[in-house]
Amino acid sequence: MASDIHIKVEKIRALLDQRLGVRARTFEAQVRKARRLLPRGLRRELVYFAQAQALADNPKLQRMIDRARLEAAYTNAVYFLERADIGQRRRTAALGVAASIAFGLLITAIVVLVVVVQRGLI
Repeated sequence: MASDIHIKVEKIRALLDQRLGVRARTFEAQVRKARRLLPRGLRRELVYFAQAQALADNPKLQRMIDRARLEAAYTNAVYFLERADIGQRRRTAALGVAASIAFGLLITAIVVLVVVVQRGLI
């Protein structure tokens, strides 16, 4: 059981590194760094996964691990991370910034035009 959890953690760590570019010394730190890149539910499941990894090293505490939840967390994490496209996220973010700048320039131009018309300069 413990080695199974560690194997799954290593796979998720590799996917976090490859797909989202998040690196850290421990799995828990890696999940913390990936905070805004992950959906809230998945982040919560990965935190549980990190806690389960700590419990898995102790044979008596292994019984506290909910194996069904752990398996669901692993399945969801792998599914999300294999589909994650960091390039698409960056393009979307850049497009959002460009749209905000364009909107600000449009509003500024309209205000300037209204002021010029009210003063009778046009």
